[in-house]
Order: sequence, then C-alpha cells, then structure tokens
Amino acid sequence: MPAYFSKIDLHSHSTASDGAFTPTALVERAIERGLTHLALTDHDAVLGVKEAQEAARGRLELIPGAELSATWENKQIHIAALFLDIESPILKEFLDNQKTLRVQRAMEIGAKLDKQGFKNSYEECVKRAGEGASITRGNYARYIFEMGRAQSADDAFNSYLKKGKSCYVKTNWPDVKDVVKVILQSGGVPVLAHPKRYILTNTKLRALMEYFKDAGGVGIEVSSSQMRPCDRDYLATLCQKYDFYASLGSDFHAVGPFRELGLNLLMPENLKHVWDLPQAQNYHFE
Repeated sequence: MPAYFSKIDLHSHSTASDGAFTPTALVERAIERGLTHLALTDHDAVLGVKEAQEAARGRLELIPGAELSATWENKQIHIAALFLDIESPILKEFLDNQKTLRVQRAMEIGAKLDKQGFKNSYEECVKRAGEGASITRGNYARYIFEMGRAQSADDAFNSYLKKGKSCYVKTNWPDVKDVVKVILQSGGVPVLAHPKRYILTNTKLRALMEYFKDAGGVGIEVSSSQMRPCDRDYLATLCQKYDFYASLGSDFHAVGPFRELGLNLLMPENLKHVWDLPQAQNYHFE
C-alpha cells in the first residue's frame, strides 16, 4: 500500500539550523513533491524565512515559523511557532537569547566530542552549516556520521548526544509558558511539536497538554512522518479533549527512508485545523 501523502507540511528545517537543504532548495523539493503549503520551522531561528519566501513566491505558500526550545518539568520540549511576524522586536530579542544558549551548548558538546577523539568538532560543524545557523545536536549527529564513527545520523545521536550519553549537555531553556507568550505576542500560533516523541507516560503527556493549554497553547501536531497509527489516533483524542487545533508536519531535515516532506501526514477526521485560524487567512488554505 503506498504511503499517504499530504500537500500541507507545517514542520521542516533548512541550513538555517540543522537541515541539509538551503531554504531555496527546501522550497524546490517541496514544489517537486507537490506541496501547496510549507512551514519553515528552524530551531530557534528565522534566518531562512525571507529566502524561502522569495523562492516560493507565486509557486508555494510559505508559512513563516520556528521550532522553539522550552522546558517543562526539567524536560526539553519543542514548540512549533507558526504564522510568525518575523520582524517582531519581542521575537528578535527572544531568538537572540536562544542563540546565546545554543552557542554555549554547541561549544560544550564540541569540547566533549573532542575528548572522544574528534578534532575541532564545533568549528567543523560551523563550517558545514549555513551562515549564522543555529548549531544543534542534529548538526553534530551528521558530523559524527560523516567522520565514520556511527552507522547513521540517528545512530550518532543515540550513541553520543541523547540524554545519558557521553556528549549530552543539559540546557536551561525558558519555561513553556514564557515561550508561548513570546509566540502569541509575535502574532504566531503555538503548536506543541511531536508530542509522542518525548519520553513521557500517557499521564505525564496529558499533564503537559494541560500545562500547555493553560499557558495559551493553541495546537498540537497530531500527525508526523514516522508516527504509528495508534499514536496518531491517541493524539487526535487528546486534541479533541483539550480543544486544540490540529497540525501536521514531517519534521524534515534531510533525505531518508522514513521522513520526507509530506510523507505519511494523515489527518484524522473531526478535528479543527490550525489553518482554520484567523492567522492563516492570508495563506490560501482550501
């Protein structure tokens, strides 16, 4: 049976953070794959949005966004900020602070990798990334793989960079409530990204949903490329329970067998969609 394909993808990354494609190349790939709408959501950065908008003009609806790092109960949580005003002074100040935290973390990870036998890890990742890009664990995972020290980028992440491994570095990101506030003040829609990817019991996940809702959160990602049908159905149930708007996104970074623009983004029925919100009215969703 062929995989389900969506023409809307509201979660993707470019070389402005840890994606493998430039913003222009990402847009071209989206168009080649038949997408009508794409959100660029680089990690704590909007540097690639203007380039992507220019490449998409008249051909694809490009939604300005970012994937912002937050903390809830000592766990890192990602919030997809959609339909952002990227010129918002409040957003710019916030992203400057996030970049400072990212640089500190990236340098610490690089130092730990150098102790594992790598050489100039941080500098090498900076050279491989786009100009001004946020260096993330994704950048390091690809670097480790390229150096022949892992079988894949995912293997590199799991062997070196995830919590509990030798090169993991904890970062004190802002609280979920503070991140949601910045998104709302910047004209955006806060969406809880890939909820089932966090290592949480269902009870804890529901507690996170309640906290996010109380903070002003508007939507959750119900569908992603690598999601099991049972997890999608469960998130659809929570989406209705907490009166969220549903979003969907591949979280595309690079070419791979299981994560691709528009791939497997099946949206369950009877949900409200983020593209039904007033913030989406200028992006010609049908």
